[in-house]
Amino acid sequence: MAPTKAGKLLLMTGTTVLAAWLGACTPTISTQGNMLTQTRIDQIQTATSTRDDVERLWGPPSTISPFDPNTWYYVGETTSQKGLFKPVVEKRQVVKVTFDGTDAVTAVTILDPKEARDIAFSTRRTPTAGKEFTAFQQFISNLGKFNSSEMNPNKGTFPTGDTP
Repeated sequence: MAPTKAGKLLLMTGTTVLAAWLGACTPTISTQGNMLTQTRIDQIQTATSTRDDVERLWGPPSTISPFDPNTWYYVGETTSQKGLFKPVVEKRQVVKVTFDGTDAVTAVTILDPKEARDIAFSTRRTPTAGKEFTAFQQFISNLGKFNSSEMNPNKGTFPTGDTP
């Protein structure tokens, strides 16, 4: 007995749902930033390597310290996400490189992620002068500002004769 159209459709739908369900179980792994391997970190030697060597081997830094331009940070993290769930950080790495006045590397340090702190954002607002208007209030306040009686109806110019 040959399967009917409805049977084929049901089989195809079931197969598609099963494939999607199994595919959702496979985690999506992504890396952001610059995850340096120990081999790449060992390529930089203190007192021998320079700022140019670091940038040539590792690329530009993720960030430069705002308080000391001789301190570079290379930040990277690997996350995994299953289906629609929130991504989970699998590995986080911060490598700090410091330079002296001659651009020679003085230290390469792998910072401990356990020492990281979350910084709470301030919810306060800085007061400003003036009033806050809604979009509707701004629209209504502009209705009377452009008076057509000031324009010369014969020439389409302003009373002074200047063109707009």
